[in-house]
Amino acid sequence: MRSQCLVIVASLCLTLISLPLANAATPDETVLQAGAAISNITPPISLDPVAQSKRPPATHVHDELHARCLVLDDGQARLALVVCDLRHMSAEVAANAKQLIQSATGIPPESVLISATHTHTSSGAKLEEGEGELYYDYKALLARRIAEGVLRAVNQLEPARIGWGVVEEPTQVFNRRWFLMPGRGIIYGAHDNIEHVDTNPGYTGLLRPAGPVDPQITFLSVQSTSGKPIALFASYGLHYVGGIPARTISADYFAIFADRIGELLGADPNQDPPFVGIMANGTSGDVNNLERYSEEELAKRDPQPKKRYLPYEKAREVAYLCADKVLQGHQSLQWHDYVKLSSVQRTLTFERRYPTKEEVEWAEAVKAKKIKPMSTSRYSTYSTVLAYASPEMPPTIDVIVQTHRIGDLAIAAMPFEVFAEIGLELKDRSPIQPLMNISIANGSHGYLPTPQQHRLGGYETWIGVNKVQLDASEKMVDSLVEMLGELEQPPSE
Repeated sequence: MRSQCLVIVASLCLTLISLPLANAATPDETVLQAGAAISNITPPISLDPVAQSKRPPATHVHDELHARCLVLDDGQARLALVVCDLRHMSAEVAANAKQLIQSATGIPPESVLISATHTHTSSGAKLEEGEGELYYDYKALLARRIAEGVLRAVNQLEPARIGWGVVEEPTQVFNRRWFLMPGRGIIYGAHDNIEHVDTNPGYTGLLRPAGPVDPQITFLSVQSTSGKPIALFASYGLHYVGGIPARTISADYFAIFADRIGELLGADPNQDPPFVGIMANGTSGDVNNLERYSEEELAKRDPQPKKRYLPYEKAREVAYLCADKVLQGHQSLQWHDYVKLSSVQRTLTFERRYPTKEEVEWAEAVKAKKIKPMSTSRYSTYSTVLAYASPEMPPTIDVIVQTHRIGDLAIAAMPFEVFAEIGLELKDRSPIQPLMNISIANGSHGYLPTPQQHRLGGYETWIGVNKVQLDASEKMVDSLVEMLGELEQPPSE
């Protein structure tokens, strides 16, 4: 049965490659064109409500998951921007989708950006064969559906004008890593290793956040020459919001924003083709939506009962606040009838992290004690430490990084859950302003802290969730700044 399904998927992919570019406009060096589309990527849900696994499968879909696609054409080059309602985006799926996109549309892989939002109520890369259930190769379907979305966006290219802007929504982003009060440091292992910060700690005994946040929402808006909204593409440095019932599929606040911004821009829900709103994940590796206070701040505040949110209520609140801010910035946009597009892509090779001798000894001791802690406990990582100590693990990891230029707007795409301070440094050093950062793009290789944050410890620095050499962030930022400098200059207006 499995081989039959794979043959069917392969046949469908060949059909995709042979599809004509219906309605594709003829390239014109003086005309900017844009097209947008969405493609449904919702995986199947379990029909067995009592099915058990390491991560119980979803049994309900609250809102469908999509690949949201925007294609721009300057007459000489095309750029495809895709954001998927997924927790992660594997490099394998991204590469396969790009091959299909190139075959169907001619857009080269370096001009295709595919990212994930990191919604925690989505699916992984593959649904495994389950007892009594048909094997389902979700990775193959996902690559095809992404490519279909880009093809549909190409088919809908039309003359357009474009604008971009930056607004701020600081009330919804908080660094989730905290220094603790003296004596509260987390000690693990036989060698009294102390982690100086805690990720998502309790609400007491806190000293100060361990890093900054990036409150900016950078956005790109496209409309037809007659003023009809085509798409709005935004990026915000905030993890998923959550507040969604268990075993339920949802795209979280990212999709709510996409719908809301269309309403605020006056997009006709019946227009053809439909408006496409898009929210990408910025540099949010150490940022979430849970506000905490230091002990000093708590002493000054009047005790307030913690608000209890209904399912989806908090996600909607965040999405609406972000959409309102983008609308304010949108009202003063400078529109461009034509912009130049350019892209630069590099493959960086990083050394893989291996656990130290002391970490291996600690993991062996935990294994011997047969401790069964909660998944968020430091002790839960002992098996990962032992797995990463294996000499069979490849010594290096290749990662793809990209930069894109749309007129005087730049984009930096990174295949990690990137810390906010890394994104802020990139924005500060970028020779092109403004800069939009997009994480979990063209792959997903774990968290990316700075070397300084590594020294502080905490969840995001643990073996397994952080896979590359400790100075990888510095090497990546230096490369991206060089790449931004290599992007082709737009023509003078």
